[in-house]
Amino acid sequence: MPAPDEVPLARGLSRHAHEGRYVEVDLDLPGTPLTVASLYLPKGGLPAHLQVPARMREKPDGGARYERKMRFLAAFARQLTRSRRAAAGRGREFVLLGDLNVAHTRQDVAAWRRAQTSEGFLPEERAWMDDLVSPRTLVDVVRSVHPDVAGPYSWWSWLGRAYERDAGWRIDYHLATPRLARTAVSAVVDRDHRGVRLSDHSPVVVDYDV
Repeated sequence: MPAPDEVPLARGLSRHAHEGRYVEVDLDLPGTPLTVASLYLPKGGLPAHLQVPARMREKPDGGARYERKMRFLAAFARQLTRSRRAAAGRGREFVLLGDLNVAHTRQDVAAWRRAQTSEGFLPEERAWMDDLVSPRTLVDVVRSVHPDVAGPYSWWSWLGRAYERDAGWRIDYHLATPRLARTAVSAVVDRDHRGVRLSDHSPVVVDYDV
């Protein structure tokens, strides 16, 4: 498996290589050669015009975290296209797993009306997801298995009993090439690992019939 800084990075993304946010590994499964990629995308922040100090838990930063995230999104979209095409050129399926820190649709946030001015659900972040997901390129596997439900959520705030009320966000994904996505037989969020909440995230587990 290549180290994170050995994965060729698209222009604009290499500045983040030292953070170890992205890694790929090739798995030679019988009949299904597969490239698995993993990403931890920056959380980001609010643009300057949406920052109201009295409503923020963090110190206002003039939009610096927001701008950093948007630069990362643009660079990573190029990286993802390059990695997916490289895998296809070698006869491999491709799947991206990880915490993308973006909820795509209203189904992906319990309190979606209030979230429209929150980082992770801003219109420009959701538009980025629109461009990422397509029946011909990468399929949101969990949503394809659960097309008409709210969630299943994979992240909950530690505040206000959000976890107990399942008032969460779906920001952890399996994005797979269409052929691989069609083999998914189940997709679940493992909310309670052995009855213990280990994190503000829970694992997203997809079974593929390969």
